[in-house]
Amino acid sequence: MKASLTAIAAMIVSAQSVLAGTVEYKCEITKPDGHGWIAPEYNFQVDTDTREAKVVSGHHDWTSAQLKVKKSGEYRMFWNVTLRSSEGQNLRMKYQANHNLAKNTVKVRASFAHTSAANKPYGSGVCSVFTG
Repeated sequence: MKASLTAIAAMIVSAQSVLAGTVEYKCEITKPDGHGWIAPEYNFQVDTDTREAKVVSGHHDWTSAQLKVKKSGEYRMFWNVTLRSSEGQNLRMKYQANHNLAKNTVKVRASFAHTSAANKPYGSGVCSVFTG
């Protein structure tokens, strides 16, 4: 029994150290465009130790994102999702978010991967650290 408790304690400490580098940000889009492809809210989980990120919005579930940390300390994240249009078509979307940590702002833009649509949806807003 003692060995089992030691193993459980080791797993808990290990899990906490993995989560130590992860910060979750909640971002509200205060200036969306009128096209509807930018969600009103995004949550980003960023782990700078492993250079991994995840994103969730009202448009899609948690999705892995490519993370780049710029020299200025700004985070740039890229992710792809398939969304359904109002006409019922599945459209592959490419998203990019630029999170300025110093100003607590975010800019999100999207493009259509396999469609020659002229509009490029965009939005900007404010972020804060999500504490639960």
